[in-house]
Amino acid sequence: MYDSKYTKDFYNAYGEAEWDRLETGAYGRLQAIIHADFLQRYLKSADNILDAGSGPGRFAIKSAQIGAKVTVLDISDTQLTIAKEKITEAGVLDKIDQFLEADITDLSMFPTNYFDSVVCFGGALSYVCERRQKAVQELLRVSRPGAIILVSVMSRIGSCLLDVQIPNLQVLKEPNKSTLQQPGLWQPLKTGDLYGFPSRRTKLIHAPMHLYTAEELKSLFGNTQILEIAGSNVTIRGYSPSVEQIAADPLSWETLIELERKINTDTGLLNSGSHIILAARK
Repeated sequence: MYDSKYTKDFYNAYGEAEWDRLETGAYGRLQAIIHADFLQRYLKSADNILDAGSGPGRFAIKSAQIGAKVTVLDISDTQLTIAKEKITEAGVLDKIDQFLEADITDLSMFPTNYFDSVVCFGGALSYVCERRQKAVQELLRVSRPGAIILVSVMSRIGSCLLDVQIPNLQVLKEPNKSTLQQPGLWQPLKTGDLYGFPSRRTKLIHAPMHLYTAEELKSLFGNTQILEIAGSNVTIRGYSPSVEQIAADPLSWETLIELERKINTDTGLLNSGSHIILAARK
């Protein structure tokens, strides 16, 4: 499934939309907040951090604002260019060690035990599909003993639930149909493999990905100490006018965020969101 060139081309075409999606609506804003919570809890100001699969640099900025020194790495040169612009605008360019175009399945440019912490948010481990074990091995190899590893992946169950919550009537009418134009329901639920679907923000078919359950993600990091695992966006999924109404009212929005934080580690809910976030110690 994994085609590194296609994934690079897709995110080059995706461009600025990868930044915009986490701030233009309540769904994306909540996702950014919950991921940033993990950075705030686990990163230290003196850390030497790898942001692997950085995209346009949103979490590199947050890491730098905490005080860490950050290596910004992504497979897409366009995303790295945007990241440098956004990081410069945020006034934290001096906290960036380097910008590096690379694939997370091959981090051979770094020595073993090099980073104090590794962040791999937003689904980079989903996009490497069948090479996910190799990617995890690399993330762990470049982390020093005792290092914190923070990752997030796309949720298998949450993705399937979204077809009901949107709703996607075409998929619900033909759940067994699985094509590039219509990925179906039962096949991704069973295997976690999503071979592609039309992208709303580009003319390309979305890059293939592997969707995870919490247990599957934990098994990839079985040789580490799992510190925390949570869902992101277990309270809201996708766009809805009612949720935007909540987000427009500061007190209501604050309550929704607090609710998300209180319940997204519940074992009955953590698979139901958009992403699954894991914190581990090597």
